[in-house]
Amino acid sequence: MKAKVKNLIDRGTYRKLPLFEGELPEGSYAQIVEIKPRQTVKRHYHEKQYELFCILSGEARLGIGETEYPARPGDIFLVKPKTVHWVVNERDEPFRLFVVKLNYHGDDSVWLDE
Repeated sequence: MKAKVKNLIDRGTYRKLPLFEGELPEGSYAQIVEIKPRQTVKRHYHEKQYELFCILSGEARLGIGETEYPARPGDIFLVKPKTVHWVVNERDEPFRLFVVKLNYHGDDSVWLDE
């Protein structure tokens, strides 16, 4: 099936574009996320869902657990449930990634105070 491209949803430091919401097998969700230039997505985790990230364009620092990785196009990362993660885009261009959420049953994000 072909993705149903809808409108971008602005979340302040990032934007997201849902692609297969409600179309993938139960418990799955796919979207493109764009971290805006010079922005950070704060530390957070998910109660039950896994997230699989495939970097599409740009470069950023991607934190997963206790480790921070340089993230570049072609890199793939897996974030397990209850694992704290974040993104820092220090560049002047957007950082884009394709995100597949597994075991997804609605938003289960827990945002941490810094």
